[in-house]
Amino acid sequence: MQNTKLKSTNRRVNFFLGEDDYKKLQNIAAQKNNNVSETMRELIMRQLNVAATTSDIDFIRRQIREELETILQPQINRLAKLLMRIGMMTISMCYFTSKIVHIFVPLEDRRSYEELMAECKHNAAAYLNMRDASLDAAFREFEKNK
Repeated sequence: MQNTKLKSTNRRVNFFLGEDDYKKLQNIAAQKNNNVSETMRELIMRQLNVAATTSDIDFIRRQIREELETILQPQINRLAKLLMRIGMMTISMCYFTSKIVHIFVPLEDRRSYEELMAECKHNAAAYLNMRDASLDAAFREFEKNK
């Protein structure tokens, strides 16, 4: 009874395969301990699922993007705030150092602010472009030039 119900809801499809393709299909069926018809049915169903998923890929991408934004946005905001604080502290330290130089370095030994900033920026850029192995040598060089 179950078998006739299954047959009545399914459609029969006939098509031709080349000899090489049919042998490949037989090998796949034998590896799965299955008959050729069932293996062919599984392969067609798998491909239909892939085709359905492919047609829904834009929807899936949108969903993934929304999920990632929901998860990542608070962390991105946190990092942006931290970077703003770091920037504020860096600028504050720059002005603080400038004030210290102005207060404690005698007038005849002072260099212009622009000259000092240019030298510091050059040293900072050189530091940022160095590889980790070069950093120790750079620190020793900076210490030697003090």
